[in-house]
Amino acid sequence: MKSRLNNNRRVREVVHDQGNATFDATYYGTIILGTEHLFIYQYNISNEKVEAVRVHVTSNNATSDYPVLFVVRQQRGVISWQVPLVLENLFDYDTVNRTLCPTENYKTSRKHVDSTQSVYVQISTSSPKRTAFTLAARLLTDFEITLNERRDLFVSPSESVYFQFTFPNGIAIEGVIIKVTSNDTLCMDLSIQNINCPVFDMDRNVEFTGTYQTTTKSSAITVQRNEFRSRSFYVVLVVRAMDYACTDFATIAPMNMHGAHRIKQISVVIEPTITYNQYMIAIIVTVSVFLCFYIIAAVVAAFQYLLMYRSEGRLPVPDSSVTPDTQQPIVSREAEASNYGTTSQTEGNLQHTAGCLGRSDAADSDSSIDEGEIDMLDDASTDKNIIRTKTFLYVADLSRKHNKVLTKKYSLYQWHLVTIAVIYSLPVIQLVITYQQVLNVTGKQDICYYNFLCARPLGVLSAFNNVFSNVGYVMLGLLFLGLVYGRDKAHQKAVHRCNSFALSCGIPNHYGLFYAMGTALICEGLLSACYHVCPSYSNFQFDTSFMYMIAGLCMLKIYQSRHPDINANAYAAFASFAFVILLAVLGVFFGNVWFWSIYFIFHVMSTIALSAQIYYMGRWKLDFGILKRIYLALKGELLQPSRPMYMDRMVLLLLAGLVNLSL
Repeated sequence: MKSRLNNNRRVREVVHDQGNATFDATYYGTIILGTEHLFIYQYNISNEKVEAVRVHVTSNNATSDYPVLFVVRQQRGVISWQVPLVLENLFDYDTVNRTLCPTENYKTSRKHVDSTQSVYVQISTSSPKRTAFTLAARLLTDFEITLNERRDLFVSPSESVYFQFTFPNGIAIEGVIIKVTSNDTLCMDLSIQNINCPVFDMDRNVEFTGTYQTTTKSSAITVQRNEFRSRSFYVVLVVRAMDYACTDFATIAPMNMHGAHRIKQISVVIEPTITYNQYMIAIIVTVSVFLCFYIIAAVVAAFQYLLMYRSEGRLPVPDSSVTPDTQQPIVSREAEASNYGTTSQTEGNLQHTAGCLGRSDAADSDSSIDEGEIDMLDDASTDKNIIRTKTFLYVADLSRKHNKVLTKKYSLYQWHLVTIAVIYSLPVIQLVITYQQVLNVTGKQDICYYNFLCARPLGVLSAFNNVFSNVGYVMLGLLFLGLVYGRDKAHQKAVHRCNSFALSCGIPNHYGLFYAMGTALICEGLLSACYHVCPSYSNFQFDTSFMYMIAGLCMLKIYQSRHPDINANAYAAFASFAFVILLAVLGVFFGNVWFWSIYFIFHVMSTIALSAQIYYMGRWKLDFGILKRIYLALKGELLQPSRPMYMDRMVLLLLAGLVNLSL
């Protein structure tokens, strides 16, 4: 056994070297086929902290055909690599830094571990030509990172870094958040791994264990104390050889890039997260805020009930023994003559009262009204023209369809919405539960697009705060349904008592759309919570579907309040909502120039058609002759311009159309 080292510790042809190597010293040498170099490092294990050894090797003239092989042996394990290190089958790295897993961390036990540890570094090659190499090893006394400690370091694809963190004793910390920041956009992995050996710290194996996520400039992973039996874990930082994992496309320029071109400067800090008691405080405060709305609504409802009770005690109650002649106020002959050919206000009220006092109607007795029957009213225009001759015209007078018919028509909205919600929600819940299970099993946090700096896990949910934030939709939706139910019952009682104000005054009361709006608000909260269980590109429509329905139902309700006879039925409305949601989904997956051009044309045509529907109050037809009629109308306007028939309506529709197109 011969060893020949010059003053620069240059190792020449050495078959075996049993001399002890020194930490923090750089050794230079050459290697050729048939020779082998062996370096032995020794250190003592500390009982107070965990230390590790980091090995640095380079070889500038080694090739991928004849690489230099490095084999490192410890008491409980062995690790090997080659120089140049080939990654992604494209990039050769002639500098490699590897951190050796501490011997005492094998199987997370210090039993039967020698107090003095030896590290054997064996170097060999199959190259017929002499290949130069350098070797250096360093004992990491700062291998453990502490709470709130900031580490600034450089990482490359061939020079990964990892630390060990241990939850401190005597401090009530239930979890920590690992934050990583950088000023450049090179793709890297942040991985949290259990204390075990070997450590997966290369871009080709970092995904094999633990929890990990890709990042460019900012990243964070929240770790709970009860996830690790040893109360310790590794923080592994690996830079990718390509940016494909972060951006879904790779930029390769130049093709022969090596480690010096992908050095990433990062900062790491570990901070404590909120405790379980803070979770409970946040939950209670949030629920209490929404409960205040319940209390305010209850107080207002009680006050309104007292006012109504007192006012009804002073109002005369209609009696069936009273004849129309005795109810009609005394008016002068001159007044009657001046209103010749019109219907008085009292006569209009008496029509409702007579029906309320026992006059049966076909619609009241028929319990099997078909949807096709309740929408057909061919003489609606004639009836409206007759009723408009009243001296005092009420909004209720413009609705000539029977109240029960319209009530049945609008009640279809709520039941259709409940059916859609059940059928739509069941596969959504199944899918997001599967996503969460896959996330928990594989540890791949890239499956879900969280704001990891704000995500607060609790139980099996990775972002409990995002899920719980939708409780307001559900609570306010339930409150809205309760208020609507109270108004509905109060109106039914007023009609049953033949209250003339409930029969002939105000906007016609139909609560089907209100019930549908409240149900849609609750469904939006539930489906938004499902979306935030694992938000991703593929399930974004879960969060937006009922938003479209809520907006559509609100527009229908606004229009129905003044036009109860000509509003869309439930089948057409929900078919339109489904088509809008379909367009939204297609825009997410196929949002190119051609799609948006076609959508813009369709959107403009739909806006024009809806504006015509509103302007003409439904008295127009969309058929094959529409283009001819438009041509004739424009030709007539050019020859003899005239003022629009409904100027105020025209101005409002033009403003709404411009706003709609600008959005």
